[in-house]
Amino acid sequence: MTDLPPLAYSRPQTLAQVLIALRRPGACLSAGGTDLLGALQHRELATAWVRELVDIKDLGEAQGIERDAGGLRIGALVTAKELASHALVRRLAPALREAAAATSAPLLRARGTVGGNLVTLHPAGDVATALLALDAVVEVVGTRGGHRRVPIDRFLASGMRRAGPQLVIAVHVPATTGSGYEKLAHRRTFARAMVSAAVAVHAKWVQVALGGVSTRPVVARIRPGVVAASQLADALDRELDVLRSMETTRRRATIALVRRVAGRLE
Repeated sequence: MTDLPPLAYSRPQTLAQVLIALRRPGACLSAGGTDLLGALQHRELATAWVRELVDIKDLGEAQGIERDAGGLRIGALVTAKELASHALVRRLAPALREAAAATSAPLLRARGTVGGNLVTLHPAGDVATALLALDAVVEVVGTRGGHRRVPIDRFLASGMRRAGPQLVIAVHVPATTGSGYEKLAHRRTFARAMVSAAVAVHAKWVQVALGGVSTRPVVARIRPGVVAASQLADALDRELDVLRSMETTRRRATIALVRRVAGRLE
């Protein structure tokens, strides 16, 4: 690896200071840095504009896991390691715990954050796929202030993620009656999923998210709430065009993975 390019560095302590810093030309947020630092070291074109790293590790509003109305509030700075070990996540959002535990290697799980997983999205991002099935809502604030809550499926659309400078503060995960996540990869961890599946049973529907089948995780809402594994897989096949267009072997593997996750929730 080459050395990092010359960069300014700041570590603001409050949300107001972060927003001021982000208005400076070339300012770029940094938290875990698992993707960003590698891209900077390799002088990737996507980071050519970066002139300053704005380290937000001290931002209190983006930390912690706690109960909120109807579910969980998870700060954007929470790491995959924290998700995988937290009692509330294990009890209320098991798909998220399983996805976090399957993410990368131990050292990277200790650095990679929820917010980073959403804004540097991969086609098969483990945490993002689980959050999509759980129907999470992303809390963001613009550099001029003003909080918004954005449904995760809309946030993950590339247009939303690139809609000008904004800061992810937290994700809000509603309560479900059950959820699960599994992925198919060459190795259990430290490997991108060839395909992944997250299933969440909501009050009036079942939501299924698939990773690795398109340029970003995709989701289908099955109404009414079908939980039986065979019925769910058939309904998903009808709902998602991307699934029907897949090569036969890959499609069968995807359906089998959905059935396996759903089978644990019956």
